[in-house]
Amino acid sequence: MAEYMLAQDASPATNMIMSICRFLMALLALPIATLSAASAQSFVENDYTTTEVLSEADSFAPGETLWFAIRQELRPGWHVFWTNPGDAGMPLRLEWSLPAGYEAGPVLHPAPEYIPVGPLASYAHEGAPVFLTSVTAPKTATAGETVDLRIHATWQTCEEICVPEEGGFAFSLPVAASSSPNTAYEDIFAAARKSLPDSYDADATFSVKGGKYVLDLAAPTDFDSEGAFFFAGSEGLIDAPGAQDMKLSDNRLQIMLLPGWIENYHGPSVDGVLTYNAEDAPRALSFAAKTAGPIHKPQSPARVAPIGAPGLPLLLVFAFLGGVILNIMPCVFPIVFIKAASFLQSAREQPNIVRRDGLLYTAGVLATFLLLGGLLLALRAGGEQFGWGFHLQSPAVVALSAYVLLLVGLNLSGVFSVGENLAGTGEAFASKKGGAGAFFTGALAVVVAAPCIGPLLSAPMGAALLLPPLGGMAIFATLGFGLAAPYLLLSFAPRLGTVLPKPGAWMATFKQVLAFPVFAAAAYFIWVLAQQTSGGALGAALAGAVFIAFSAWSFERSKGEGVRALILRAVAALAAVLALAPLTRMDAKSMAPAQSGEQYGALTAIPFSEAALNDYREQDVPVFIDFTAAWCVTCQFDKLTVLSDKSVADAFENTGAVFMVADWTVRDPEITAALQRFGASGVPLYVYYPASGEPSVLALPLTKNSVLTALLGSSS
Repeated sequence: MAEYMLAQDASPATNMIMSICRFLMALLALPIATLSAASAQSFVENDYTTTEVLSEADSFAPGETLWFAIRQELRPGWHVFWTNPGDAGMPLRLEWSLPAGYEAGPVLHPAPEYIPVGPLASYAHEGAPVFLTSVTAPKTATAGETVDLRIHATWQTCEEICVPEEGGFAFSLPVAASSSPNTAYEDIFAAARKSLPDSYDADATFSVKGGKYVLDLAAPTDFDSEGAFFFAGSEGLIDAPGAQDMKLSDNRLQIMLLPGWIENYHGPSVDGVLTYNAEDAPRALSFAAKTAGPIHKPQSPARVAPIGAPGLPLLLVFAFLGGVILNIMPCVFPIVFIKAASFLQSAREQPNIVRRDGLLYTAGVLATFLLLGGLLLALRAGGEQFGWGFHLQSPAVVALSAYVLLLVGLNLSGVFSVGENLAGTGEAFASKKGGAGAFFTGALAVVVAAPCIGPLLSAPMGAALLLPPLGGMAIFATLGFGLAAPYLLLSFAPRLGTVLPKPGAWMATFKQVLAFPVFAAAAYFIWVLAQQTSGGALGAALAGAVFIAFSAWSFERSKGEGVRALILRAVAALAAVLALAPLTRMDAKSMAPAQSGEQYGALTAIPFSEAALNDYREQDVPVFIDFTAAWCVTCQFDKLTVLSDKSVADAFENTGAVFMVADWTVRDPEITAALQRFGASGVPLYVYYPASGEPSVLALPLTKNSVLTALLGSSS
């Protein structure tokens, strides 16, 4: 007002001067205003993410809400986490520093993605996710004042490793009577809102049925169960990687969910997001399912013990005899035979060294069995769904096993040699390398024997996971002692070796002959890998096998001194690295490879699921289940002989029984839980459900008569 009065009383010259001054002040204020607008944006660059914060408008307005976008760009292959991160992880968290009266809203996430990480699962975002959040100004905010805001943001980004990251952001925005949108960011905010799950006013309930949770809701009109997944909003309520069985009937969708680690849930509803592929585009629906009261984690279904399950003493006997039998398996026999034959030649001259080798071999066997068994028991005690052979569900372990067997075969065939050879003297046994070789030969025998769990071992291996830890470890130790017993006996009583043919030139030829079953075992592991992975991973493994062979060939020719030897050793090392590097990025298929319509001779199989089994049971249809895996040698033998027999297929056709295959080649928690119910820790397992009555477990080894008796005997 004073300025106005002064202007009214001023002369024309004075008014001109004041006009020029106002113009100059406006020019000076322009960079300051631009700088103020720029301060409403902030950018932070970390090792694996870049994060930018954008405001939707250029100012606050009294009583109104201003939206902000947190835009991140991730390195390829890396991800950040949803509100429920899945098995582990830390989602984006914002700590605001706001003036009094200003209130920050929650962080709104895009629809989550299911990202398998080995046996676990992450609920996360990849690429360039944009998160939305808001700040509401108080109604008492005064136009013209400046609001200073601070954000401290923390999040976690993961690939094969997880890295915590953070960023600090600062804002200085004015308060205006009304705000104007930042038109430069309209597309970013529009895309961010489109990526949010759509609100779905679903008639939905969440309850417990049997050993699972049941989510029941009105099905969306465009719903397709192919690729559909429900992401629970509460961390730990459901098993993150667990299989989800979906059943659509009369416009109602039922989703069977495996319980997570939360024991009790007291919320009035369970919120979450259902994602699926509609005809036009992927959909994500956000809704809440009502609960009738507190949700208590269901106990695991009661385990059904195999018929005639033996006590611990008999289980230990079976474990010992089963371990002894493992020595004649094609994978194990060449390794053990060559080792035994080599020390028998020097037993009379070096009896103490031979006994030491026998003990070290036994120690290698026992240590490896106890390590695998202890790890398995510890994982299961922590709630993980694993069984014996769990390490072979990893494609990297399977490929590495194939490489090791390839090297053993190349060594037997004479392509390269390490340590003592078959015709050597006892000097090699006296060296440190000889002792270490005995120990690691024992460890190798266990690794290659893992796929060969046979008839006598099914009961003790299943019981080992149901008994208290001490009893379980006793079974693993007894099994290992059985595997090591023949070698240990020969080392302390070398005269028993006189029943073997006398050493001679024939042994060099026989050693080369033994390379071929080892090569066959390596090829078998490659076939297993083909069931577990994509074509690209299989191609990398085959290329790796070539590099391994080239590495062994180069290593053999590097023996000696000089520059040539050093170059060849470097070449051998480089080839080994090129072979092993792809293993770190090999992932199993997300689902087991059993396919509907798989043929067992004239017998057609359907894939196992609890939902399908329950449907057949309700219709009084008999069901035969083959719990199998590609890496299980016994399973494949039974498939090619007993289950592919035409008379067996005829029996299925005559009785109307359904043949189900529960393929455990890759990790499947639903199959693991089913195995547990029958007291089994691994495969093979054969279970028959008659049209009515309780299921029965078929005895091992599987025979055609036992299958026909189960099918025809129950139908008569």
